[in-house]
Amino acid sequence: MFKKLLRVAIMKREKTSDYILKFVEYTKDLLNDEDVKRMKTFHHHREITTHYHSVYVTYTVLRLCERFKPENEKQIIRAALLHDFYLYEWYTEKHDENHIWYHPVQSVKNIESHFGNMSPMQRNMVMAHMFPLCREMPRSVGAWFLTIADKYCATADYLGLSRKFSPIYSEINRRSGT
Repeated sequence: MFKKLLRVAIMKREKTSDYILKFVEYTKDLLNDEDVKRMKTFHHHREITTHYHSVYVTYTVLRLCERFKPENEKQIIRAALLHDFYLYEWYTEKHDENHIWYHPVQSVKNIESHFGNMSPMQRNMVMAHMFPLCREMPRSVGAWFLTIADKYCATADYLGLSRKFSPIYSEINRRSGT
């Protein structure tokens, strides 16, 4: 029994390591960008920063991609990481402007001015990630993955359950050099 449990634990750790390696491979350049690093200074859900939340959501999207094997996995992962690239402290700076509807638009503007044009699929992912609270509906597998993962991770953030992601978050940061 103990050997079986140990084998399962080792397999889980190896799979987590594989996910982390792929995550860093796809996003290292973004994670090392100064404006993406600035996301660590903005609160998103209570004490959770926009950076932490975005990495958590993206890791969750990556796990969905591993399960369902979409064609454009790398594009999906990169858009997921930047879905909340609005770069302001919404609790104090934009709260009165209906942040829920405003921040996807601001994120797209920031992404395209900083990194260049997004593909239509990536643009829809960011614009629709607040569905059903926004007008734009997810139109791709990647957009649905992001929408679902964002709701799951936001709920975990508010309930204080996203702390369990801290070791993975730290390892992603360490391996990406941030």
